[in-house]
Amino acid sequence: MADLPSLVAAAVTVRTLYPANHPRVTQAVSSILAALKGSATFLIVGDDLVIEQDVLRNLTLSQRQFMHSLKRRGIERLTLVEGLEAEECQTFIDMLATAEGTPESSAHLILGRVHVAFDDDTTRTGANAQHELSVDQIEIVREAFARFRVDGKIPLGEMEELVWGFIDSLSRTTRGILPLAKLKEHDEYTFIHSINVSLLVLAQARSFGIGGVTLHAFGMAALLHDIGKLMVPIAILNKPGKLEGDEWNAMKSHAEKGAWYLAELDGAAPLSISVAYEHHMRFDGRPNYPVLPAPRMPNLASRMTSIADAYDAMSTVRPYQKPQLRPRAVEILKQRAETFYDPLLAANFVTLVG
Repeated sequence: MADLPSLVAAAVTVRTLYPANHPRVTQAVSSILAALKGSATFLIVGDDLVIEQDVLRNLTLSQRQFMHSLKRRGIERLTLVEGLEAEECQTFIDMLATAEGTPESSAHLILGRVHVAFDDDTTRTGANAQHELSVDQIEIVREAFARFRVDGKIPLGEMEELVWGFIDSLSRTTRGILPLAKLKEHDEYTFIHSINVSLLVLAQARSFGIGGVTLHAFGMAALLHDIGKLMVPIAILNKPGKLEGDEWNAMKSHAEKGAWYLAELDGAAPLSISVAYEHHMRFDGRPNYPVLPAPRMPNLASRMTSIADAYDAMSTVRPYQKPQLRPRAVEILKQRAETFYDPLLAANFVTLVG
């Protein structure tokens, strides 16, 4: 039964990326039906997943995706009954993947909520209050990005507080924080892009149940992912035409330069160094840049950053291209799932921005 959440998550992923009649969707539904032996009940209690009264510990990424898919649709209790038919299962998967329609129970698929009584109620005060986001914090980091070419310094302390502020704001309302980063001038692109990517990575990580200092590390790594671009000549960054030859090599070098810079910076986290180096590497291990002696999969934070980086780059005004409409940017992500991007993460991202 512990495999069923992963199978449901896989079905939601492929249905998000492919139409309902695609063979991979049909196969995913068949896998769920084949794994269902008897009946199975899943409960979501806070951040815990309970299967037949057993609390799962150390949830996998796909199990967290299963929880997120249910919670997003207001489902806290799911019972799959023996005899579940392919059409019932397909309808349920469609609803989870597309967020269309109202969740309804069927003969072999029962949906509900969980009511938990607490002895007392607590409010968000104390430690969280110190991380309220302020315009001053954003301006400090903006100015630091602008000065980097002169003094080569980045205020890590202020940037860490900024990311805590993002987390606090996202915990209250995602829509209230995302419009913060409006592009004013092309020379500010790297700063604005880094802010947007950090917010998008935090939203992805939170949707998988990642929190606390780990969530902060993901957001900080995303904020610093393009620090190497501040070492690339502005004329190359803002060139309106296609980059070729030495110019393209200089642009590609930003991943290695950023990683080396952070590796020599006191206080920089190892995850930030990895993400700066890996965020242009492909999910399938095929060559992109930096070129590795042997293929390997980038770490989770890098894979999330890669998706956020591409989406923001496609949907933002840049010196050398017009922005894509969001539906087109989403379609490109779906087309590149399993090659450039992790399909599970890409499907989850499509749902988030949709």
